[in-house]
Amino acid sequence: MAHRKLLAALATLVVAAALAGCAETGTGSAVPNPNEIGSGVLVEHMKEYDGMTVTFTGEAIGEAMVRGDHAWIHLNDDAYYEKNIEEGASLGGQNSGMPVWVSADLAAKIQVFGDYKHGGDVVRVTGVFHDACAEHGGDTDIHAESLDVVRPGRRVVDEPKPAKLAWAVGLSVLAGALFVAERKSAGALRS
Repeated sequence: MAHRKLLAALATLVVAAALAGCAETGTGSAVPNPNEIGSGVLVEHMKEYDGMTVTFTGEAIGEAMVRGDHAWIHLNDDAYYEKNIEEGASLGGQNSGMPVWVSADLAAKIQVFGDYKHGGDVVRVTGVFHDACAEHGGDTDIHAESLDVVRPGRRVVDEPKPAKLAWAVGLSVLAGALFVAERKSAGALRS
């Protein structure tokens, strides 16, 4: 029984050390929000900004969802819109942004949408903010009248980190050894 407790304690210490070793902080710093009125402020003060014309900048993510002569796009204005974690940005909060209703012609200006392997075009739109848009079922959105690509998107390569690979191999070997030791211990108790 003491043998099992020792193995469990050892496994707990190794896992804690591994998690601490894998928690990379990145080398860059969080990018300040590009907007005078960011998505967080718009969400927290919806009634105050309802019906106002706003200019909003963010990374185009996902894809343009074309609906006739208009399209939905989503612009993220979080800490990762300039540079993501894989490119060295520090952890800086959660993803945040705004849905934008824009003409399909303007949406076609966006060439790269952000996803796991791409940083999307950084786009600036100007339009009317709606806290509960009657046209779109009460959703919060911006009806954009203009759209400009501020910076083109790019491919993002997430290079394997040698330290993470070493931890993965080491922990796999340790897990196998602990499993074998536990099985041998359990077998010895049955004899």
